[in-house]
Parts: sequence; C-alpha cells; structure tokens
Amino acid sequence: MNFLNIALLAGAAAFLIPLIIHLLNKRKVITVRWGAMHLLHEVIRQRKRKMKIEQLLLLITRIAIPIVLALCLARPVLTALQSLGLGSSSLIVMLDDSFSMRAPAAQTTLPGGNVMEQARQDMQTMLTDLPKGSSAQVILSGGSPRKLLDQATTALDLVPKKLSDVPSMSGPLSANDAFQSATSALKDSPNAAREVLIVSDFQEADWKAIADGAALPALENLAKQEPKPQITFYRVGSDLAENLSIASADISALVAAESQPVGLRVRIKNHGKRPWQDVAVHLEADGARLRTARVSLAPEGEAVLSFTHAFDKVGDHSLSVRLEGDSFADDNAFHSIVQVRNQLNVLLIDGHPGKDPLTGAADFLELALTPHTAAAATLKDLIRTKKIDLRKLRDDDLRQQEVIIMADVDRLQGRAMSDIDKFVKDGGGLLVFAGPECDLDWYNREFHRKGQGLYPAAIKGQSRAEADAAPARILMQRFTHPAALYFNDARGGRLQDAEFRHWFEFTPGGQASSLTTDTRASSPPAMQRIFNLDRNVPLMVEKKYGRGRVIAAATTANAEWSNLPLQPFFVPLMQRLTTYLATEGSAPAWQLVGTPIRLSLEKTDLTAEFTLRDPTGQTQTLKPAKEGETVFLQSSAIAQPGIFQLQRTGSDKPTLHAFNVDGTESDLKPLPVADIQKIAQRHDASFADNLQSYQKLDRTRRHGSELWQPLLIALLALLFFEVLLQQRIAKG
Repeated sequence: MNFLNIALLAGAAAFLIPLIIHLLNKRKVITVRWGAMHLLHEVIRQRKRKMKIEQLLLLITRIAIPIVLALCLARPVLTALQSLGLGSSSLIVMLDDSFSMRAPAAQTTLPGGNVMEQARQDMQTMLTDLPKGSSAQVILSGGSPRKLLDQATTALDLVPKKLSDVPSMSGPLSANDAFQSATSALKDSPNAAREVLIVSDFQEADWKAIADGAALPALENLAKQEPKPQITFYRVGSDLAENLSIASADISALVAAESQPVGLRVRIKNHGKRPWQDVAVHLEADGARLRTARVSLAPEGEAVLSFTHAFDKVGDHSLSVRLEGDSFADDNAFHSIVQVRNQLNVLLIDGHPGKDPLTGAADFLELALTPHTAAAATLKDLIRTKKIDLRKLRDDDLRQQEVIIMADVDRLQGRAMSDIDKFVKDGGGLLVFAGPECDLDWYNREFHRKGQGLYPAAIKGQSRAEADAAPARILMQRFTHPAALYFNDARGGRLQDAEFRHWFEFTPGGQASSLTTDTRASSPPAMQRIFNLDRNVPLMVEKKYGRGRVIAAATTANAEWSNLPLQPFFVPLMQRLTTYLATEGSAPAWQLVGTPIRLSLEKTDLTAEFTLRDPTGQTQTLKPAKEGETVFLQSSAIAQPGIFQLQRTGSDKPTLHAFNVDGTESDLKPLPVADIQKIAQRHDASFADNLQSYQKLDRTRRHGSELWQPLLIALLALLFFEVLLQQRIAKG
C-alpha cells in the first residue's frame, strides 16, 4: 500500500474527538429503591443491552468517519493489485526520432534493422505489458517536439501502427523542449500511476552538455508534478562505430547565368577512429554523374574538395555530391538547386552621385554587380544594373526590376515611397545602405514606423571608432543566413579584414532566429541579424515585408565609412545578397529534411493543382490554401533527402527542391552509460539499457490501483448510517 498524499493521513487523528465526547457524556447511574422493581428486571436488562450496542455502533461510526475521510484525501494505491495485472497506469514516451536513430542497431532481431526499429520493438513489448485500462502517449522529440497522437489513448495497439509511419529524419534532439512537451502531455494523463520514458540513442552531441552539468529546467519541473511521475532513461544502442558524411556543400552562387561556372566547396567528415583511404566522391548534375574525385581522411579528420560546373540551359538544375565507402549511406549525399537565369534586373538609386569615378554612393555597387561588363570581358554578367540619381527617379524606373538598392538616400519623395512599398510587398527585394546624407528622423518616422514600415530597425544614431582606437570589424561566428553561408570557410573571403570607422547603431530588440513573419499590427515582423560587428551591434539586418524582404546595412556602399568595398569578398558578398533578394519567391538552394515545402502564390493560383514527385518517383497532389490575403502552397514535412519536383498541372516546367539531412546528426558517438546514469541520478530517475532490465525495474516500482473512489463511497455510507442510527436512538 502506498499513499500519493501521505501527509493528509494525519487527519485521521480526528477520530479522538467523538471518542472524547462519548467518554465525557457518560452519566453516572443513580439507584432508587422501589418495591415492585423486581417485576421489571428482565425487561430493563434487555433494553439496557440493546442501548449499549446502539451507542457502541454510533461511536464506531463516528470514529470511522474522520479516519475514512483522511484515507480518501491521502489517495492510497494498492500495489498488490499490480502483480495481478489489475492496476492501470499512464505512460508518456519521449521518443527520439532524429536522423541518428537510423543507424544500425546493436540488439534488433530484424536483419539489417536500425536503432529506431529496435526502439519500436521494445516499446511494443512495454505497451503489451501495461495493465488493462492504461493509457499511452508518444512525444516525437527530434527537431521540434510534437505529439504522435492528438491525445493519450487506451487503445494501446494504435501506438505501434502510428509509429510505423515515423521516418526518423528529424534534426537534433532538444532535450529541454522535449521535456516541456512531456510535461504538457502528463497533465492529461487519466491515471495516478504515471511514467515518463525517454527512449533515445543518447547521442553525445545532444546530451554531452547536460552530462557536464547544464540545467534541464523542464525536467526539474516535470519531477515536481503531483502525483510524482516515475522517470526512466532507456538507451537503445547502435553497433556502428565508423561513419563518413558530407558535412556541408557551399555553393558559390544561388543564381547563375547561362554557361557561368558555379563553384561547389564540399567538406567531408570522418566521425570514426579509423583512417579512410581513396574514398570516391562523385559530382552529379541533373541526376547524371559528371566526374569523380578521391580523398583520404585521417581518424576524426576532414577534407575539403572543390568542384565547378556550368549549366547551358535556363531553368532549375540540381547539383549533387555523393561519396562511397561506409555502411551508413543516408548522410553520404548533399543536394542543392541552382537557378539559371538570363539576367536579374537591379535598380541602383544613388542618393549622392559623385563627380569623379568611384566617389558616388552607388559606384562600387555597380562594379561589384557587373564586374565582367565593367572590365569589357567576354563573359556575361547575370545581373543587369540601372543606376539613377535619386533626384531623377521616375515611376517607370521601377518596372521590370527585381531588386532595388538604395545608397545614401536621404529620404524618398512623392510617390516613390508608396511605389517601393508596393514593390516589396509584391515580392521584390530592397537593400538599403547607410550614408551621411540619410535623414535619421525621416528613416525612423516614415521608413521604420515603429516596425510597421519597410525599414527593418529603428536607428539610435551614428557611432564611430575614435581616431586613436581600433576600427570595428565583422564578428566571426558560424553564419546561418543563406546569403552568408559561403563565408563560413575562409576561402570564401576574410570578412574580418574589413574595417569600419562609422556605422548606424540600430536599436536592440526584435532579433529573430528564423525567417518568420507576423503580419498582425500589434506584432511587427521580426528582425534578423545577418552580420554583427565586434562592438555587439548589427552590421546588416533583415525582415520579411509582404511577399518580399528588406535588408538594411549600417555602413555605406562606398569607401567613405569603411574599406568594405575595397575587399576582394565585396563582389561575391554583394552578388549573393542581391540574388538572395531576387529569388525570395523561389525555392531555397536546399532545406533540411523534416521541413515542408512552402511557396507564396498569386491570388489567381488558388484553384490550381500541383503534383509533387519524390526521389523514388512517388507522387502526391497539393492544393493551394489561403490565409488572410496570402495564397500559399504547403506540403507535409518532407521525410527523405533528395531532389523533389513540383509541377503545376498544365505546365511543362517543374521547379526543383533539394532536401538534406542535418549534418550534426552524423556523429553517432553515444554518451557513455556512466554519464547517462549520472544525469538520471541527478534528477531522481532510473536507467535501463535493455528490455529485460527495464521490465525488472518496472515490476519493482510501478504503482497499483487508487482506492480513493471506493473509500469515498464508504464515507458516504457511514454518514448515512450515522444519521439513521442517531434517529433510532432518539426515538428509543
């Protein structure tokens, strides 16, 4: 017998109250002699015995009432029923469905089975062992945690059927987020006996920081729930010790012109302890193998290869790299999409034209975007620029443009503001460079409009590095923005060589970690930082605006405030920013498996139908949806890597979409068992690394059936009996 609220048992001491009252009310008998009394002795003796019995029953009933009430509030559970299979419980499973769970399993009975299949097998046995009436819920914990079922179910055979559709292609496990989801699911559990079971391969990359002492506030809150749940860490292991993967493949251009060479820089990683020799690495374009290179890798080492290829046909093209050699092939390929265009039209608005070469606000930009034209080379530039003085800007200048770049523009006059606003809302891109001519009051009041306008951030003022102080530089960190990925490798350009003497200081706040938008007036679109200066201030920020995007740079596009335009990387940087803005309405170069395809459409496309073909040739039909004034097309989460083709019914030109697995999942090294046990002990949890040890553990600790419901019925019966007995005694 166990009690869920054992402190309330102290209330049972209230039984002393009716007992003391009974003893105090006992009256002394006074004897009065009467001559004829002997004739009533037998009747009195029988009556007296009956009254004593009734009084005793009343006393016992009154004593029992507070005792039963205290037991009811303490919520007793009978553990003996569990051995008979009569105690129901609620099981919440936090199942790791990240990509690493696809590695070959160490214990599975299925030939060629992986860790996820082993986990499904073990979970099916655990569910079968649950007593009748038990409930179960599964939290898929890889990437963004989500429930397998809408709500917990007592139809336990439904769980394995649903699990068979889980592809194990999610990103890294976020333990704290997963425990928060488990806490939410636990509140809906219908039984007092509750258990949270964490099923994972316990990849070191996901759990090392926690083993070293990092806080898990969500797990601490989970352990404080009442009644307290049992928490178990259950490890399913892999027998794969060696693995090669393509850690990244950075493409030199998001968009290319016909016959323009596109560079692909590939980083190959050896996650194991053995060296690899002569590993074949293949370059593929549109599904056809072009060439093969070979590379050797030291233990836990990496190698970098570079490929180039030029496409001679306008349209979407796939560019893939694939390696051979190891048994875990899911991370041996990397896919990307290259858009080949005739040209991109860019309008340069020069707010401060110069009289001499390279003295105007937009002169360096014009050179960077059209280097072959400026050098009178035979190669064709993808970008075609049109530079115009701000004072000569007309309505017709915005037509046929895909990106507008403003350089040192003090303010927009007349219809220019509304025309550019509409241009961006309709899907165009806007890049705004700072400058000494900018009217800061107008930028904040009309251009930013407290987050509702075009400009991504409010401007606090202009900052500068003093003459005797070191200039500000770009903070070197792992870049995540699509236009900046190429510069994570120093061979893309040494961004830290740029020196900044003046810059706009954007107001802090509103920074977002992803390219999301909230179009409600009460919540302006979020700002995202692209580059930061080492003064802890942003250099470039971006936000979504309608169907387009706006990027603001805190420095000038010429050499007035910095030497940025003089750096070799200025050309690829400006071209990548421009092509990124020009292709906002198109598919990205690649996405992670586990995310959906989502495209903005025109309102006239609402009744259209689209066909999505996966890498295996399977197809599905997609239909656009409407959300407010926005029409969009969205698929379900993509569950496998490769090239997908999306084609509108009646069109002969499909768009291509590339999906890759998360590279951080390729290091399959597990956390040592001792470290997992340390985490479990720190949070008063249990640990098991095979089904037999879990079953033994479960038999020794699981709660049985709660008894408060029958005790409540007994309490009501006692109260009713006490009233009847009291009335009977009063009549007597």
